[in-house]
Amino acid sequence: MDDFSELLARKRQGSLKIYFGYAAGVGKTFAMLQEAHRLRQAGFDVVIGYVEPHGRPETTALIESLELLPPRLCKEGEAVWTELDVQAVLARRPQIVLVDELAHTNASGSAREKRYQDVLEILEAGINVVTTLNVQHVESVAERIETMLGVPVRERLPNAVLNRADQVVNVDVTMEELRERLRQGKIYPPEQAERALTAFFTYQNLSLLREMCLREASGDQVRKIAEMDLLSRRDSGDVVEAVMVGVSSDPTDAEMLIRKGMRIAGQFGSPCFVVYVRRPSENPTRIDAGLQRVLQNNLRLAVLLGAEVVQLEGRDIAEVLVNFASERNIRHAVFGKSRLSPLRERLRGSFLLDFLHDAVGVDVHIVNTTPREAP
Repeated sequence: MDDFSELLARKRQGSLKIYFGYAAGVGKTFAMLQEAHRLRQAGFDVVIGYVEPHGRPETTALIESLELLPPRLCKEGEAVWTELDVQAVLARRPQIVLVDELAHTNASGSAREKRYQDVLEILEAGINVVTTLNVQHVESVAERIETMLGVPVRERLPNAVLNRADQVVNVDVTMEELRERLRQGKIYPPEQAERALTAFFTYQNLSLLREMCLREASGDQVRKIAEMDLLSRRDSGDVVEAVMVGVSSDPTDAEMLIRKGMRIAGQFGSPCFVVYVRRPSENPTRIDAGLQRVLQNNLRLAVLLGAEVVQLEGRDIAEVLVNFASERNIRHAVFGKSRLSPLRERLRGSFLLDFLHDAVGVDVHIVNTTPREAP
């Protein structure tokens, strides 16, 4: 699809607004419902597709005076779960629908695995969506949060969905106020709140989450400006500079390289290509199944982070990458540092040296991700 066609298709789709927060209890759902009342008073047709009140009286009071679409009931053994009913939303066809907890995983047996996939279908139908999201669920920061907080982040949202949002509103309260809400039982029941205060809701954890949330929210504004600039440059016929990340069939360092490439692309407002060059000896029937699985997982991560994955073929990796860099106007290339010692690298030859020699005008970023092999 060309750029103009993409622009026309986007205009036919609904707008997406995200209330973004650094933890449960900051007031995302409350702020979303308050806006729903303002919109309704302004004459818009607003309905609730799905809202989780969490037993909070203030939230429940705001829900009661809005039209609430019945949820879809899902049974798993004796348990019954409620989920967003996409078909009910499409049949009702409001101007605006509220959908809480964008990163939620749907009950088994649902048509789609994730709630954000439900929301994308609603947007495709031209219906506007207002939703909520916590920062730890964003794919680009989830790994770091897991490592630093020691808390698994199972529900993750592709960065492409966050980038799809037309507006991201940061809902912020001080850490002291959030912890006080927790003590008062406004977030979790008292016995659960006490555990949370000394576990997840520590000052150290909340400080990290809040910092990341503010950074992502401000980064979203930078991305929007960069996207507008990118469209402007394309419309005026200017050549758009891009970033390339090269990954191999032994992709142990690929995740770090992909994240590095996406950060560079974000800084320059440029598209990012993750490129894998398959040599004849790396035919899927001949390559190790474990390596193939890891490679595909890394390429899938690249898509989740918003990169475009390109798979090419050729005997001379450097030549293939140089040609691709020239065709796509690559100005930054990211590679992992060779695991070979300098002596063995000289004996075998290095595609990196060939790329550096032949790729004119490309800044090459070599990331040291693994220990060097002994000579």
